[in-house]
Amino acid sequence: MFKSLADWINDRTGYRALADQAFNEPIPGGARWRYVFGSALATVFCMQAFTGLLLMTAYSPSSSTAWGSVFYISHVMWMGWFIRGMHHFTAQAMIVLLALHVLQVLLAGAYRRPREFNWWFGMALLFVTLGFSLTGYLLPWDQKGYWATKVATNIMGGAPVIGPSLQKVFVGGVDYGNQTVTRFYGIHVGLLPPLLVACLAAHIALVRRHGHTPPQKAPATPSPAWPEQVFMNLVASVGVLSVIILVVLAHGGANLDAPADPSNGDYPARPEWYFLSLFQFLKLFPGRLEAIGTMVIPGAIVLVMLLLPLLDRILPRSFAHFLACGFVFGVLGGAGFLTVQAIRDDWDDRPFLAAREKADQARLRAIALALDPGVGVPPEGAGYLLARDPLTQGRAVLEKRCLGCHVHDGKGLGTQSASDLARFGTRDWLRGMLENPGAGSYFKHAKGCDGMMEWKRTTKLKPNELDVVADFVAGFASIPDDVEPTEWLNQKEVAEHPGLKLFQNDCGKCHVIDGLSEGGLRDAPGLFAWGSPRWFARMIRKPDALDRYGYLETSNRMPAFGTDQVSDADLNMIIRYLKDDYLKPAAAPAQAR
Repeated sequence: MFKSLADWINDRTGYRALADQAFNEPIPGGARWRYVFGSALATVFCMQAFTGLLLMTAYSPSSSTAWGSVFYISHVMWMGWFIRGMHHFTAQAMIVLLALHVLQVLLAGAYRRPREFNWWFGMALLFVTLGFSLTGYLLPWDQKGYWATKVATNIMGGAPVIGPSLQKVFVGGVDYGNQTVTRFYGIHVGLLPPLLVACLAAHIALVRRHGHTPPQKAPATPSPAWPEQVFMNLVASVGVLSVIILVVLAHGGANLDAPADPSNGDYPARPEWYFLSLFQFLKLFPGRLEAIGTMVIPGAIVLVMLLLPLLDRILPRSFAHFLACGFVFGVLGGAGFLTVQAIRDDWDDRPFLAAREKADQARLRAIALALDPGVGVPPEGAGYLLARDPLTQGRAVLEKRCLGCHVHDGKGLGTQSASDLARFGTRDWLRGMLENPGAGSYFKHAKGCDGMMEWKRTTKLKPNELDVVADFVAGFASIPDDVEPTEWLNQKEVAEHPGLKLFQNDCGKCHVIDGLSEGGLRDAPGLFAWGSPRWFARMIRKPDALDRYGYLETSNRMPAFGTDQVSDADLNMIIRYLKDDYLKPAAAPAQAR
């Protein structure tokens, strides 16, 4: 029955003749390991196509959904982390295998006549594969992809005459956004795959036409591919896939950086390892010379690579082969040197390492927020994930607006002239300040705020009484926004608190609270609702108000921050960050699973 079915299929398709042609292909000089690169490349390409199709079932190509869909693939979808990891690392394996295949063809002299077109189609396959890498960068719409793509397209825009127009075509306008994602996705899955299949089909057809280049002193009679060469091809393909699987397992899948943030210009953008040499090479051509490094020299190298098969027409055959090998090995050696130099420069670059650490923290934070059931990826897009996170956005705004004068946990951006904001508004901060207001964390560096040091020298409050006062004032942070001082004082727990009289008799001499302190404003800010969001907000918006630090000289006051400097949303982020009001994951999330 099976023989009849096989005969019927063969009668309609002729598959036996195709299989016989493939398995009995004549191999000059017999089976050799140097012929396995083509089969390994074909295997990796098939794996790329298969995993790419699986990824397409879950990926959403838009600037608002791309990161979220890739996050879903990497952290939620069953085996998604493995599928994406295989797609990511087989892409890199294709670069390595293509380079090795080119070297094998070069050393064997298989680029010379009559195989010129085979060499050119091989070069086309190399450039199409690099195109896959460049367009695939951007698709997760994370920080790495966004900034690496911006650098690449800016280089493209520097090309004479057509550069700016070409850049607009790829970017989809002037700004990088939804059009950029959709165009790169269209190129990645709609344009490059048929180009690669066409080049690969032409390449294989030409190999069938001209056969393998026989090695020197090869036996006159070729041997069939089956079984030795087929076995070698199978071993090489399985070996390559096994190495890729091990790499995927070791890395836990492919990396996913924090969502793309065009406003974060300090991201330490670096291309993948196979483009690092070009990145390092561009450093040699600053300013107006940049076009030489981006266009002239790389273009000349590509042109020479394409002309290598024609050297035999103007030079002796052996000398032309020597020059061709010398040129390619020189280019690869230079690329290797520049790659190592780029890596070493980064290792010795402290600002880069600090920025890289900050980027890694943002990546882990974004994944932790997206994994949390109470947060998740916002419907508006992953770009809002960190923008609405007090730990990330609050800290960023604090660094930008406040840490020129203040410090946070001892860290600042300039010379400290104000108190440490770490744990500000808490009982611990307050108790430490009452114990030693002249310490560096409090008012040692603050001009015009020496009243607390004078109070410390004259107060008769004992340590246990300072504890009671700290407990009482720390409770101010929980006063609701709609509660006024008189209403608050009438509450039983406030009226009966042991710290009420201590505060009234000692602190109230300077810090005024209506209905609690006597006299007018003297030389200290009002403390009603101290540590609450409304106290923070008024302190930031109106530090020169009479109930804040209006009594100080203008030069000593904290500057006011209006909505044009700190938006209401950012103000809320600062307050929540200072009050430690943000998600605290139990542990850092895994890389992918």
